[in-house]
Amino acid sequence: MAAVLVSVILMPGCDRLSVKDTFEGEVYSLTDQFSNEINFPESFQGNVMLVGYVYTHCPDICPIITYNMRDVQRGLPDEENFMLVSVSFDPDRDTPDVLYNYAESYRVDQENWKFLTGDRQEVESLLRKLEVQTVKTPTRFTEDNRPIYFIDHTDRVTLIDKKGQIRRTYSGSEFNHEEIIEDVRNLLSQS
Repeated sequence: MAAVLVSVILMPGCDRLSVKDTFEGEVYSLTDQFSNEINFPESFQGNVMLVGYVYTHCPDICPIITYNMRDVQRGLPDEENFMLVSVSFDPDRDTPDVLYNYAESYRVDQENWKFLTGDRQEVESLLRKLEVQTVKTPTRFTEDNRPIYFIDHTDRVTLIDKKGQIRRTYSGSEFNHEEIIEDVRNLLSQS
């Protein structure tokens, strides 16, 4: 009876990091904030990744997602096999230079944090795989003909293991930093 009780208590903790999906055989060609070509997730094999989805003109939850991810990064300062990745779903405006400046403005350590953009179709294909939805508002233009629009999107951050397997998703704007740090450490300890 005690053994059954213990297994029931422990099961939710184990299940929360069970494999939900995999990137096996899939590669997405993207560009990071330094204009380096990145094959996602292949370029990060062997690393546990915390992946968020943002765009630099976002007025509301994207800054919160970025700050939350930065807090996780700061909570794991010496983890060599841990990467943070932010994928922009606004590749028309979020060029590598814009993403670099965005990262600088949040004072993140860019050694283990990649901000990715790319061809619109490639980005949209990756977002579909990760079950992130976006809806662009109608575009208006400023007097100097700059487009103004916003993008409603799924509030999500994804945890991916060293083998490119999706292990867990979190609400990006409201997550428990300690819980995510614990989940990352659990995955880092697995071979």
